[in-house]
Amino acid sequence: MTVDQQQVLDALRPLCAEVMSVPLERIVASARLVADLGADSLDLTELEVAIEATFGVRPEAAQVRSVATVEDVVRLIMELRAGSQPSVVV
Repeated sequence: MTVDQQQVLDALRPLCAEVMSVPLERIVASARLVADLGADSLDLTELEVAIEATFGVRPEAAQVRSVATVEDVVRLIMELRAGSQPSVVV
């Protein structure tokens, strides 16, 4: 993980913890949003809004629903910030 990716992860962790109502310690790069953190469709929608507010990029609903792990979300944010087409595939 690059320094920039680590910075995004550090900012994303508290967002995920709040949106998914889980302890911050459980938000690690390899954590699966649904299976490990219990995210449901409403949580993913709230995460979209939080990403836009925090990172200034607007992921499409389908993009957020296509990611599996916290690290996938970091990659999505990085790609959106770089202006490239996200390549996250589950």
